[in-house]
Amino acid sequence: MKQVLWVAAVVFLAACGGESEPESEPTMEIEITGEAHYMERIMMPPDTVLEIALVDEVSGDRLAVERMEDVGSPPYPFSLRIDQGLMSSDDHYLLQLTLYLPDATPRFAAEVPVSSNQTSVSEVRLIGVDASAQGMGSETLAVEWHSFQCGDVAVDANFEMDDQVTLSLPWGKAELPLVPAASGARYDDGDIEFWTRGTDQARLTIADDDSVECSLRDSVSPWTQAMLDGVDFRAVGNEPSWHVDVMEEEGIMFLTRDHGANRLVFENVEVLADQAGYHADASGNDVKVMLASEPCQDSMVGWTFPFTVSLESNGQTLQACGRFLH
Repeated sequence: MKQVLWVAAVVFLAACGGESEPESEPTMEIEITGEAHYMERIMMPPDTVLEIALVDEVSGDRLAVERMEDVGSPPYPFSLRIDQGLMSSDDHYLLQLTLYLPDATPRFAAEVPVSSNQTSVSEVRLIGVDASAQGMGSETLAVEWHSFQCGDVAVDANFEMDDQVTLSLPWGKAELPLVPAASGARYDDGDIEFWTRGTDQARLTIADDDSVECSLRDSVSPWTQAMLDGVDFRAVGNEPSWHVDVMEEEGIMFLTRDHGANRLVFENVEVLADQAGYHADASGNDVKVMLASEPCQDSMVGWTFPFTVSLESNGQTLQACGRFLH
């Protein structure tokens, strides 16, 4: 009887050993890769976190999230893996990147469209998050100017739009579309080319002039600063040095002479018919600024401005070049 039981046990174990569980198919993944950076010349504190999230643009669902701890300063190479079954070739997705300070405050952010067929985003520029909007539960991106010195030209760049850059140049603004480039981000409108490489390198080419390398500036140019201060029209003259800033809505004009040593402020400024100029009279100083819509070449640097400007003050006439800032 014992021998029979032993044989039965062997047969049973052999039968069990012959059964195998079906092998599960390996999970296929999509890897989204890229490199992020910001333009500001600031260092991130220790324990700064970069969060990368893939979001379904239609439903708003977050399909995958990756957090990179203590990332330091840019550039930030990143990768995000996601189950291939979660991404349809027909749907649209956003890659959201947010750089958080140690207290979980968002400092920089960006959104980039991706698809199952386009998983490399190469270069993502993070834009500063508006701190004033954070208390309202939104993360509105602030418009920021990034300042460069390109040879003799002070250039301020606004990268708010993903597919273009707005340049603030002394003689005017230029909006350059993003065009294909082997590396970096290249913007070109046919007359001006601005090519950035990383966070602190750029090159400027204007018309047929030679390209010049650009270095970061610590502050925006006087022309951009005047625009930010609400100045509507600005003109600069040489021999002797002077400039005038007009704030039309406030009815205020600032006249600066002698390299800044002599500055007059006029209120109740009159705007002449057809915006042909401005007239102001205060403290014995009668000033008229006349605008002619004729190209004006700056005698010092050769830049061409859209307006030729004449300043008539107490019997003296001075010449300058200028433009509207808005």
